[in-house]
Amino acid sequence: MNKLLKYGALSGALASFAPLAARAQDEVVDVVDSADVAAATTATAGLAAGLLIVWGVVAIIGLALFIFWVVMLIDVFKRKNWQDESQKNLWMIIMIVSIFVGLAGLAAIIYYFVVKRALDSKGSAPQASAQK
Repeated sequence: MNKLLKYGALSGALASFAPLAARAQDEVVDVVDSADVAAATTATAGLAAGLLIVWGVVAIIGLALFIFWVVMLIDVFKRKNWQDESQKNLWMIIMIVSIFVGLAGLAAIIYYFVVKRALDSKGSAPQASAQK
């Protein structure tokens, strides 16, 4: 599964370069002077590098938001100091559905600022079952 994800991400990154290669080929055919060819190739390479950097930054932010979502989901399940049980059930549903809708990061951020910080300031943080 890990290899499949790695190859999927790699193929997506490589597929994003296809329009750049076509643009570079069109510019090379249209340009007569060798200096213009070098400039066109350099510009296309710069565009490709810029897109790769943007893609990497977005991937890192997405991974960080996913990890934050997992931590907040664990907090929802472990927390004992809810005002009532229906609030806990509501947040479980919101957090689980948000991953399928594509808003997991937003749901985790809202949960953190609206629920977690308020409940942590009132009482203790979520506690695991005590071992005796």
